[in-house]
Amino acid sequence: MVKNRYKVPALGRAAEILDFLSLQNADFPTIVEKVGLPKSTVYSLIRTLEEMGWVRKLPGSQGYTLGFKLFELGNLAVSKINIRDQAMGLLHELCARESITCHLGCLDGNDGVYLAKVDPKTSILINSWEGKRVALKSSAMGKVFLAWRGAGERKALIEATPFIARTGKTIINPAAFAENVAQVRQNGFAVDDEEDVVGIRCVAAPVFNPRGEVNYAISASGSVQEVSAARVPELAHAVTNTARRLSAAIGASA
Repeated sequence: MVKNRYKVPALGRAAEILDFLSLQNADFPTIVEKVGLPKSTVYSLIRTLEEMGWVRKLPGSQGYTLGFKLFELGNLAVSKINIRDQAMGLLHELCARESITCHLGCLDGNDGVYLAKVDPKTSILINSWEGKRVALKSSAMGKVFLAWRGAGERKALIEATPFIARTGKTIINPAAFAENVAQVRQNGFAVDDEEDVVGIRCVAAPVFNPRGEVNYAISASGSVQEVSAARVPELAHAVTNTARRLSAAIGASA
């Protein structure tokens, strides 16, 4: 059921439909059931979204999916993020050297979001994509964002979502997690040791802007065979060096 928590309820309800269709295609009855609104309201919203190109009907079926207008807007949004352009060459360089998947991500609300991804030619492919949201409490990138927040903001971000055991290694004890985040800040990088996805290990490092703030991060992910525990220090050095170079490219002081 959609709660009236939006300043513009109709816009919020439309966003609920778009969020749902971003996860799966669905027919009209399924959408009505999911959003919990009257059929007439959902019908009007879908028709409006369809006319705007944000939703489209699937050919030969009664189902709906996201429209190409969203793809267009998404590409325009990415094109305006200059840091992505600055990062791509560095990501390709890091990926070629380490032979594992590399990401640039940003903090967005209570999640991290991948802005860029570079895959090596020979590697176990990581199930990620540009635009994918990642949990702050179980991903290396998320822990970087938490570690470089002020105490008040960090507390608010941690309390905004529940601790979820995504794997058997996810840290779900609040005290242990706080200690882990403090260690991230001390080390200068974060490690996700199969805490987000079984069999995947990841290292991430902060990207600083000219004000010394951390709203972006670089990460490198691979299977536990590719990124052994013994390899983590070497990979952490490579990732932090790449993040440091990107920080300098966007004007951060050394």
